[in-house]
Amino acid sequence: MQTERPSVLPALPGMFFRSLFTVARNGEQRASASEMHGTFKSVGLSAEQLRRFSAAFGGFVSEVPLTLMYCLAQRVHLAQMLDEQFPWPAPGLVHVSNSLQQHAAIQANQSFTMQATIELPERGPTISVRRLRPLFKVDFWQNNQHVASCISEYQVRPKNAAPRVHKSREQKSASAPGEQWQRLNRWSLNGATGRQYARLSGDFNPIHLHPLLSRWFGFDQPIIHGMYMVARAQAEIERHSGRAMQCLDVEFKRPVALPANICLWLQADSDGGQGDYQICGADDQLQRLHGHFKLFD
Repeated sequence: MQTERPSVLPALPGMFFRSLFTVARNGEQRASASEMHGTFKSVGLSAEQLRRFSAAFGGFVSEVPLTLMYCLAQRVHLAQMLDEQFPWPAPGLVHVSNSLQQHAAIQANQSFTMQATIELPERGPTISVRRLRPLFKVDFWQNNQHVASCISEYQVRPKNAAPRVHKSREQKSASAPGEQWQRLNRWSLNGATGRQYARLSGDFNPIHLHPLLSRWFGFDQPIIHGMYMVARAQAEIERHSGRAMQCLDVEFKRPVALPANICLWLQADSDGGQGDYQICGADDQLQRLHGHFKLFD
């Protein structure tokens, strides 16, 4: 591990308040691709944090769920977004993919050192907003041992994605996953689900909270946090298999506007140790996310 002196990871309430002042950024100044680096330190996870997170998703086999480690990684993301080097507003960034891996046993009550890197894409007035996808990498260390890693990709939203007239769209639908897929569970999410997970995770991005806020970022209704659904998938897969998660990745395909009914589908190998999962709409069968998982032996 590098010996750079770490900064204490700031508390979430203060960072969230400060993030509101980043909305003036526009990221249109021309700049080449570059990297931001930081090292942070955080206290360990409390027994109450573990209990609340586990209870919210019906229980995990993992002692420290990877999806809870993501919540800590996201605090690192926000701390770096507040740095003046980060060119875009923190509110409104959309999470498009994520990869989590556990490398060694995680000691919940021990402090973490986190080495963080952001890969910033080339930007400027002529660069398509679709190409603006900063990549955040966080490596977790305890006692000089690399215990976990998180790689997160975000999509920058256009700054002017403010209130607009939404045209009605033809209702789309798809067929249910094929016979090789097993439906594990069905969930109903209400309008308060996003706010409940925000209190649990600390992610108060306005797109998840209330229609009056989400509309300023181009969404008619608040959308559920993508990692909320991944956490439900992790808990369900672990309980189904009786084994802890080692690796978990995901690509978010479509937002889930609240309220919603969704289903988790699983396709595992012969011993159930790894495979693919997807979450689809329970009514329209449209895929909302898909990913791969690997369990510990």
